[in-house]
Amino acid sequence: MSSKVQIVMSWKEFENASRAIVYLLKSHHVTSIYGIPRGGLPLAVKLSHLMNLKLIINEKKITDTTLVVDDIADTGRTLFPYKDYTTATIYYHPKSKIIPTVWIYEKANAWVVFPWENVSVAVV
Repeated sequence: MSSKVQIVMSWKEFENASRAIVYLLKSHHVTSIYGIPRGGLPLAVKLSHLMNLKLIINEKKITDTTLVVDDIADTGRTLFPYKDYTTATIYYHPKSKIIPTVWIYEKANAWVVFPWENVSVAVV
């Protein structure tokens, strides 16, 4: 058994975090959304629906008004190429080299299991 602490996010918590991101982005002008594969894709699809914005699936189509999302900014390595864009994540680790424009939860030294990664999480 692993001694590492886990945070297991439910679909309801994902829904709440997504809606919080929408609220926090009210003052930012975004016209499309791009999700960094793989973890950013579920969030990008959800935000695309909530904000009624175009989902960009080709990285070459990103513009200055594209919101770039990922599930977590842990080290910041995957977000780094998008540092000049508006960014959003569900989790942010203070040791990340990139601070997302918007983030919901601060991650300490725990392993986060998102609902799309955990088949035992019930759909609510």
